[in-house]
Amino acid sequence: MNKRKEKIVEILFLTGVFVFLLFWAVVQPFNASPDEAMKYQIVEYIMKYGTLPHGGDPEIRHELWGISYAFNPILPYIAGAVFGKAALIFTSAEMAPVIAARIVNVLFGTATAALTIKTGKKLFQKESSKVFVVLVCFLPGAVFINSYINTDSIALFSTAWIVWCWVKALKNGWGKGVCIELALALSVCALSYYNAYGFILCSVFFFAGSIMFCEDKSWNYKKMFSLGFLIIVVVVICAGWWFVRNGILYHGDVLGMRTSSEYAQLYAREDLKPSNRITPQSQGMSIWEMLFWIPGEWKFNWLVTVAVSFIGTFGFLDIFMPKAWSLVYIVVFAAGIAGVFFQIRRQFFVTGLQKSVRHAKDNAGDTVYITIRKNKRWDMKNYFHLCLLAAMVIPFILLVKYAYSSDFQAQGRYLMPMLIPFMYFITLGYTNIMDKFVKSQKVKRWISNLFCIVYIASAIGVYIFVFVPNYM
Repeated sequence: MNKRKEKIVEILFLTGVFVFLLFWAVVQPFNASPDEAMKYQIVEYIMKYGTLPHGGDPEIRHELWGISYAFNPILPYIAGAVFGKAALIFTSAEMAPVIAARIVNVLFGTATAALTIKTGKKLFQKESSKVFVVLVCFLPGAVFINSYINTDSIALFSTAWIVWCWVKALKNGWGKGVCIELALALSVCALSYYNAYGFILCSVFFFAGSIMFCEDKSWNYKKMFSLGFLIIVVVVICAGWWFVRNGILYHGDVLGMRTSSEYAQLYAREDLKPSNRITPQSQGMSIWEMLFWIPGEWKFNWLVTVAVSFIGTFGFLDIFMPKAWSLVYIVVFAAGIAGVFFQIRRQFFVTGLQKSVRHAKDNAGDTVYITIRKNKRWDMKNYFHLCLLAAMVIPFILLVKYAYSSDFQAQGRYLMPMLIPFMYFITLGYTNIMDKFVKSQKVKRWISNLFCIVYIASAIGVYIFVFVPNYM
C-alpha cells in the first residue's frame, strides 16, 4: 500500500510539473525567448519539405549572423516538426505548430523530473530525496528552458539520464543492461547540444575508472573493453548517422562548427563576422578581468549575470528577477555548497574500509572474528562524486572560453547541463548540515517539507509576478 501511495504521489507530482511547464509555454508570444525564431525556422523547414536542411541553406540562414541552427544537432526540431504537423490536422491557428513544437520541450522537462525522482530515491533518504527533486524541477531558469523551442531542454534531459545510469552502476555494478541504457543516454546527449558533451567525457572516466579501480577485481581490462565496445556500438548505431551526415555535407567537419564559422565569415553582417567581433580577448583583457567586467548598461558584472540568468532571467535575457529575490537563491545555494565541506574528506577522498566477519565454533561456543583493514581500491561513491564534480565544472569552463574568445555572452542557460550535479551537491550539503545539527527525524521532516513548499511557491511566484506580466 505504501508503494502504491508513493507511486500515486509521484504521478501527481509529474502531472503538476507538466502543467506548470505548459503554463510557461503557452503564455509566451512567438520569438519571446532566445533565438526562438531561428530555431523554429528549422522546424518549419522540416514540416514543409519533409527533409533535414543544410546548415547554410539561404531559406533558414539568418540575415545578421549568416548561419543557422541546422549546423548543430536538431533532434528536438525533428520531433517539433512531427508535433507541429499533427497540430495542423486539428487547427489552422498560426500559433498552433509553435505551441506544439514547444510541447516537445515540456515533455523533455517532465521526463527530466521523472528521472530525477528515480535518482533521488537511490541517492538520498526520503526527506533529502524530496529536496533534491524540488531543487532540480523548480529552479526558474530550468523551468524557462523547458518552455520554448531549443536544444537546451534535451541536453538537460540527457544529463539526467546519464546520471541515472551512473547511479544504477553505483548500486548494482556494470552489466550489459545498464551499459546499453548508458549508450542510449549518451546518444541523446550527442544529439543535443555541445555544452553537454562534458557528460560524455565524464561517462568515459566513470565507466573505465569504476571498473578498473572500484570493483573487487581491480584492473579488469577484459570487462572494461567488452562492455566498452558494446557501448560504442550502440552509440554509433543511434547517434552516428548525424555526424556521418555532417562529414558528407561539410567536407569532413563532423561537428559542423568549422563550417558554421566559415558561413558566418561569408554572410554575417560586417561587425558580426567572427574576424571582426569584439571580444574580451580581442580587447586585451585577461579572463579574470572579464569575469568582473560590467559592460555598457549591464546590471551586473559578467560572473554575476551568468549566476542570476542561471537562476532565472527570461525573454531575450532582458527580464530579470528582483535583485533581492535572486540573492536569496544565491544564499540558499551557497549554504548548501558550504555544507558539502562538512564531510568533504569522507565523501570525496577517503578510500573504503573493508570489514570481514567470520564465525567459528569451538568448545566454548560461537566465536565471532571481525577483521577491518584499509581497502586498496577507491570507494565507488567517492569516485562518483568526483565525476559529478567534473561534469559540473566543464560547462562553466566551456562558457568562459566561448565568451572570452568567440562571442561575449553571459547566458546561464549554457550552464544548465550542470544542474543535476549542482543540485545533488547542494542537497548533499544540506543533508550533512541536518545530520550534524538536527537529531530528530520529525524535525528533519518538517524542515524538508517547509523548504520544498517555499521553493515551489517561489517558482510559482516568479511565473505570476515576473514572467507573465510581460505578456499579458
